[in-house]
Amino acid sequence: LITVIALTYASLLEGSLLTEIVFSWPGLGRYITDDLLAADMNAVLGGTIVVGLVFILLNLNSELLYKVFDPTAK
Repeated sequence: LITVIALTYASLLEGSLLTEIVFSWPGLGRYITDDLLAADMNAVLGGTIVVGLVFILLNLNSELLYKVFDPTAK
């Protein structure tokens, strides 16, 4: 359950582009998309690294929470 919650939270980051377009909010999804269309690969790479780090941190936190909620888990 902890892993499912963490990955669901991470998938919200993926779906943020639609919300940013509909409500005209500035955000990471729109930033990456606009820079991709403008061929600014350094900005696209930076945004991709940020999204990847968020996924890694969420998975790390879920593994650490396993130790809190289930002390018998290795």
